Amino acid sequence: MNDRVVPRESGVYQEFARLYRLARSMRPTAVDRWNGTLYASDTERWGGFNGKTGSIRLSADRVLRHLTGSPSSADADEQAEALATVLHESTHAGMETDAPAEPNAVRTPHSLGATEGLAELRAMNDFPIFATLAGYPGLKLPAATYPGAHSAMDNLVTQVTGPAKDRDAFISEACQGPGVMHFDQLADGVMRNRLSEVVPFQAEHRREVRAALIATMVHPGWPVLPESSARVGEQVAEDIRRSLNAKVDEIRQHYFFKPGEVFSGGVPNPEAGREGVLDRAGAPKEGVGPGKGDPGEGHPEMRFLGGQAGAVGAVRGRPVLGDGARGRGVGDGDGRGSGPGRG
Repeated sequence: MNDRVVPRESGVYQEFARLYRLARSMRPTAVDRWNGTLYASDTERWGGFNGKTGSIRLSADRVLRHLTGSPSSADADEQAEALATVLHESTHAGMETDAPAEPNAVRTPHSLGATEGLAELRAMNDFPIFATLAGYPGLKLPAATYPGAHSAMDNLVTQVTGPAKDRDAFISEACQGPGVMHFDQLADGVMRNRLSEVVPFQAEHRREVRAALIATMVHPGWPVLPESSARVGEQVAEDIRRSLNAKVDEIRQHYFFKPGEVFSGGVPNPEAGREGVLDRAGAPKEGVGPGKGDPGEGHPEMRFLGGQAGAVGAVRGRPVLGDGARGRGVGDGDGRGSGPGRG
């Protein structure tokens, strides 16, 4: 791979920085992990965010040459993909990934799949207004990359949102991160829209109920969804729908018969609150915690995410553990993601 630092005084750097700032202004977050370094790459991937160094790498041919500041009818599809890449990478750079002290954090590879789904959901949702505000009006919405992760997240967000917490509110909240809290944020949507008048407002009751709802959504297919088709993502979402609906009914029954008793939901992150299990970087010490080792070179700051989740149905291929990378092809042997590929 031949990566070259893009000079900050160059026009292409200035255009990317302008678009990056615009993307962040549309979904403001308290975190900005981009260190200001931009690399031009010859890689097949459209781009990637390196969570360890804070740098962003974009394909010179697929992305950077299309960031011209104005629409091009000859390269409209390519420009659309380039702009979607900026949106996707800004989402990754705008949130932390880990939350080791949170009891409802899902610190497993499932959250990596969910994070890719969320970043692409945000890119697809915000693309029309982003392109117009950025000065590239009239571009056609590009196809979702990582279609499995995107379709599963899109469907799941539809399941959990409603009048009390709608889709736009959820996306804004999820963009705040941390990535390991996406399932808790989804569970909060179920709580607000379907169980608000059922579960007592005490923190313990609500945390336990969210934990129970999280368990229905942490499907074994999530780790491999970034390399799966939209059909597989829809299958995962349907599996979740059935399990989630059953759990909501169970919670309703519990509080009907035992209104003062806390519903036991379990603890998604059993390491929360334990002293001596975290190193100075916030990751479990060697041999401690949910897992050890580096499951992929994408999120080095999430190296605690160890092990492999079982595949679902026709899901095949190894997980893409995401560095904000956009690639092409499903399981084509070089780690590139499904479809156009953003990671």
